[in-house]
Amino acid sequence: MFRHVLLSVIVVAVFTQSLCAISREELSREALIGRYKDWKQFAIYTPKPQYPSEAVAHHISASGIFVIRVDVKTGRVISVRASQGTASPLLDAAAIRAFSQWRFKPGALTPIGVIAPQLHDSFAKEHALLMVPITFAL
Repeated sequence: MFRHVLLSVIVVAVFTQSLCAISREELSREALIGRYKDWKQFAIYTPKPQYPSEAVAHHISASGIFVIRVDVKTGRVISVRASQGTASPLLDAAAIRAFSQWRFKPGALTPIGVIAPQLHDSFAKEHALLMVPITFAL
């Protein structure tokens, strides 16, 4: 049986002062998707999450959305947080492990402060935020 993760990776830039302080109403999804619809041109390394064997054994499938904070200068991921978790700690942990390894072209992503200066993010000049949906399916 093939175990796979359907990783629908539409990367959307998300801008916020803190990862918890943004509401859905504050985001214009269409505008953000438009800016990063060709996200693959910025990606260097994007390993897919491994489906945890315990989740497979219990037939756990789920979807979630994760926020990735990237250092614009280096292209390295600084942090990953579940915006809408999968409701499975096993799947959330697998997604966070994989997304933490992602790498982007240095200098390619637009910093938070350029796109949304009104948010006054502490790292507005240095960081970009990406929202990544994921689906774990057997």
